Amino acid sequence: MLRPVTGLASDVPVRASPQATSGAISSVRPADPALDDVASSRYKASSYVPIDSWIYPTLDRLAALGYLQTSSTTIRPLTRLECARLAEEANILYGNEDVTQSSEIAATLLDALDREFAREIRITNGKADNSGGTLDGVYARYTGISGTPLRDSFHFSQTIVNDFGRPYGQGANAITGLSGHAERGPFAIYVRGEYQHGAPNAPYSSAAQQAIVSYDQLNEAWTTAPGAALPGVFNYNPAAASHPRFIEAYAAVNLANWQISAGQESLWWGPDRTTSLILSNNAAAMPMIRISRSTPAHLPGFLGHLGPFHFDGFFARQGGIHYVALGPTFILHGSESSPLTPPPYLWGLTFSIEPTRNLELSFAHTTVFAGYGRPLTFGTLFHSFSVNGNGQAVDPGKRVTEFNLAYHLPWFRHQVIAYAEAMAWDDPVQGHFTERYALNPGLYLPQLPYIKKLDLRLEGVYTDLPGLPEAGYFYANAHYPQGYTNYGQVLGSWVGREGRGGAGTSTYWFSPRTKAALIYRRMVANPVFLGGGNLTDLSGSFTWLLNPRLEFSTVQGYDRWRFPILNAAPRSSYAATFQVQLLSRPRR
Repeated sequence: MLRPVTGLASDVPVRASPQATSGAISSVRPADPALDDVASSRYKASSYVPIDSWIYPTLDRLAALGYLQTSSTTIRPLTRLECARLAEEANILYGNEDVTQSSEIAATLLDALDREFAREIRITNGKADNSGGTLDGVYARYTGISGTPLRDSFHFSQTIVNDFGRPYGQGANAITGLSGHAERGPFAIYVRGEYQHGAPNAPYSSAAQQAIVSYDQLNEAWTTAPGAALPGVFNYNPAAASHPRFIEAYAAVNLANWQISAGQESLWWGPDRTTSLILSNNAAAMPMIRISRSTPAHLPGFLGHLGPFHFDGFFARQGGIHYVALGPTFILHGSESSPLTPPPYLWGLTFSIEPTRNLELSFAHTTVFAGYGRPLTFGTLFHSFSVNGNGQAVDPGKRVTEFNLAYHLPWFRHQVIAYAEAMAWDDPVQGHFTERYALNPGLYLPQLPYIKKLDLRLEGVYTDLPGLPEAGYFYANAHYPQGYTNYGQVLGSWVGREGRGGAGTSTYWFSPRTKAALIYRRMVANPVFLGGGNLTDLSGSFTWLLNPRLEFSTVQGYDRWRFPILNAAPRSSYAATFQVQLLSRPRR
């Protein structure tokens, strides 16, 4: 059986001076294979920390500086109890200069985590009951957009990315929301709901719509009135949208540190932070059943030498899917006026290992299958493992395979982390590597020389593979014309179906909760797909924690784009976002 990774036991973490502990600990990775679980948290559930939380950049920086050695960079979100465990792990390593760097920076990061997870730390140490609830926060956000924004990464690009598929358009956009969580013993619930208003965008021209229909392998004889919108097919928000919506809402139960949850959840798989090829929060969260290892474990026997093991898996339902092509002759079914019933389904799993304290390796796989014309049965589920392709009476579904790594570079273990995603949009062993795998490499520097409060992240992304069998192949499928999307937005990367680009971000950390960042993003689409095009985006953000219960943030962004099929001349947009959030007091 799996043996859990544990070993953290302080009620109120106290950081000794670096001189007092330097050299005392060489690694937090346990050498004793007979580790026992922390009995006080083994059957205690906890809600997941949302993907857009300030917690994750803080954990990333601590990991890069050497303070986290049993964490995973490739599987998010994490539970609150797991974040508390990681905070204690970092506290143990604090000041050990043989393992870590920049104790003065880590001190401020750890203080913020200790305050946020004070109650969870007490729970893991048996000092408090896992019972109660809290309203995490109430927030309001306004985004004003002038010019012409884009909201269609499946065909072109996006002005706003990684935003849970929220609607936006030219003009005034606003959301108001709240979130809260509660737990009692092995059970937990989480709710984050909003009322959203998205301004309208101009519909595509009739010529552009017809070109899209052709590339998506829909009914080429199907026509629309000039200038008509196709809201069922192309989620570029042609009309104003005003509605309440759950961002995430689920219930969970913890069984021996395996947490099973059911509801609407958003996942991020992969080490990159500005985008992810396989799963991100670019699209709306999907309703799913999920099983996740809430704390890392050691594999049994000699496999235990592979280091901490992390696992996540789910079964979900896609939304906003209107078309399916059935059988080996791809007979099209569906309508632009209503989504398919039943819709396609999606299952996925990922796991990671850490064979050394400097290296993490992970594997991920997802499959779109079943739905209209393909009943959801154990037979269709097992058929998704078929080694044959799409030319079957019942196709095996659209399969995605990904390999990831994250590595602390030799001689720069506390200065640079290199990482990469490699994702195959089909048979992962078919053809040459460069003709099958999209790539998403990156570098993270947690502090720059002489400016320790400033970090730097550089990431590239590439789906424009030279061996693609057809234009716009990536994220698309002959049987599922709307491909790898949820309500029109790509579940993976904003770079789109045949693009290349990247992003650079640099953040100045006044504190873990008060930061200023500059972000540059660029994508170029291959001209063979819908005539190609490009987008360049430059934005700045500032988050200010005015007091422990009040946070103000703003993002100002300018993008310039040109996709000839939409408009011959370049277009641009300016988006200004302001958000105020009232936070609750952390429970003790």
